[in-house]
Amino acid sequence: MMGRKIISNRLAIARHGYILISVLFYISGLVCIIAPDLNLEATAVAGGVMLILYGIIKITGYLSDDLYCLAFQHDFACGLLLIVLGIIELILHARFRGYLLLALGILVLFDGLLCVQTAIDARRFGLVSWYIIMAGSILLGVLGIVLIIVNTQTVAGCCLLAEGVLHHYLIQCTMSPSMTRQREMDSE
Repeated sequence: MMGRKIISNRLAIARHGYILISVLFYISGLVCIIAPDLNLEATAVAGGVMLILYGIIKITGYLSDDLYCLAFQHDFACGLLLIVLGIIELILHARFRGYLLLALGILVLFDGLLCVQTAIDARRFGLVSWYIIMAGSILLGVLGIVLIIVNTQTVAGCCLLAEGVLHHYLIQCTMSPSMTRQREMDSE
């Protein structure tokens, strides 16, 4: 019983963490679009902290027991990668100024591709919203490619907004509190 409660708590922390990260993506995206000329050092530090936080949330999600094993299926390795990139950005951001948007574009493209796989798995599990996940994943991947090519703050803002929307939706449709409670009842 105690073990199930710990897993349930990790799942709740991961779910709320993903929602928090989605909100941070919304805010960051809007800031990039509205004020693209912000101090690069401040944005690099904020980005590094956000990457580390996102990595911790991803690892927490991976260690939880979600209903379909969809929301967090790639999150251990991705979480470690995000933490390492966040630390690098915090320490060496001045050296890599010209590459920050390129790195974000690659991360967004990679995340879009992983979410395509999640959409395919969601279809296999019978989730009726799999096609919305697929469409959002493809859009995210395309935005990542555009950011790699165009490399502007405005496109970066659009990428961050799309990341936030897709992950918020993914958590809502694969990890609603009612699904989590149903899973707990089924395992008792």
